[in-house]
This record gives sequence, structure tokens and C-alpha cells, in this order.
Amino acid sequence: MTLIEAVLAVAILALTIVVLMTAASRCLAVMRIAERYQTAQWVMGMGESDYPMSETNDVKDCVLSPGHEYPGGYVYSRVLDEKPFDEESHLYLLRIRVTWSDRGGQSVEEVVRCFYQPEDEDKKP
Repeated sequence: MTLIEAVLAVAILALTIVVLMTAASRCLAVMRIAERYQTAQWVMGMGESDYPMSETNDVKDCVLSPGHEYPGGYVYSRVLDEKPFDEESHLYLLRIRVTWSDRGGQSVEEVVRCFYQPEDEDKKP
């Protein structure tokens, strides 16, 4: 009877250790993802301050492609859709992206904004 109790106690202890190790590794993975996301947000803010957009910018001046590389392999870029939503709105989609390599794959954090480009007075008939 004592040997069975000892084996059962060891089995319960082993199971508890496995569950705790699994939980700890998942917590570390979530912390790593949160750190990458926070760094991507920081890079996005740095990119916005290094390459600001002003009201006088032309639509084509907003594009920053292929992008600017920051420490840690993060790349900040801005991509603009070629055509507006429709001809009357003059609204373009501006995609602000931060990309980085993570475990052999490519990760992306993206913010989409609308950009208004009024019609030039010189081009009016």
C-alpha cells in the first residue's frame, strides 16, 4: 500500500510540474508578443515624428516606400492607394505599416487612415 501511495504522489507532482511549466511558457509567449506590439507602436510614433505629414503635403508626398528601418529590424512605411474612393470625395486610404521579422515569419502592425486631397484650382476647367 505504501508503494502505491508513493507512486501516486510522484505522478501527481509530475502532472503539477507539467501544468505549471506549460502555463509559464504560455505566459512568456504572451509577454513576448506584447513586447513586440509595444515596440511596433513606439516605432510607429517615431516614424510619425521623423516623417510628419502636414496640410500642405500632396498625396504623393505622403508615401514612404520602401520605408525607414529602425533598430531591432522594424521598418516604418506609408503606402497610399492609387485611386480615391470615388472621384467626388477626394479621399484616399493611407496605410501606415510597421513590419518586423518574428521567428522566421513576417509580422505587421497597420493603421489605416483616410487622407483628403482637395482638387487643384489650376486643373479646374
